[in-house]
Amino acid sequence: MQTSELLHYSFRARDPEKLAFWYADLFEGQFFVHPVMTGLGLMIVKINHPEALLHGLLEFWPWDVAWDGRAAVFRKIQPRPSPTSYGHVAVKVKLDTPQIIAELNRRGIPHRMEPRGPGVSIPVIDDPEGNMIELFPNIDHMDVPPQFLVSRDQAEGVIAQIKSEFQKTLATRDPALGYPLMP
Repeated sequence: MQTSELLHYSFRARDPEKLAFWYADLFEGQFFVHPVMTGLGLMIVKINHPEALLHGLLEFWPWDVAWDGRAAVFRKIQPRPSPTSYGHVAVKVKLDTPQIIAELNRRGIPHRMEPRGPGVSIPVIDDPEGNMIELFPNIDHMDVPPQFLVSRDQAEGVIAQIKSEFQKTLATRDPALGYPLMP
């Protein structure tokens, strides 16, 4: 089954309301208010496609709410927040890189440039809880190196081979240096 679009993304948040307002301000979004979800503390921001109910939503879930799909109900649970946050979302922005940087500077939002492919770097920011936001500057297409895509039938062998070869890198590289995206 192939996908055609990403409809929504959910983050756990220590302060869902504060984080939702931050995203709504950043992306000029509207709040999608639902009588049950909002009542439980789930905050939903719609960042694009105002005509489509399930398209372009960012959901911020408190740590004490879970969805029980079998019963089709939300349940209050014992919160178990992670000591670190790490989610991330990537969005296509209708600006070029210098315009994105100027807007981030105007808003006082720190950014960094990060590589995302051969010859492609994008502005990246972190939200107040440490989640990464990739701001793709009106990029519609990046070529995928052909060796990066393998069929399901080939995946196990290729993954095993890459992991085996990468073990050599792990054995010879200082972990404090990290591992760059582009080898």
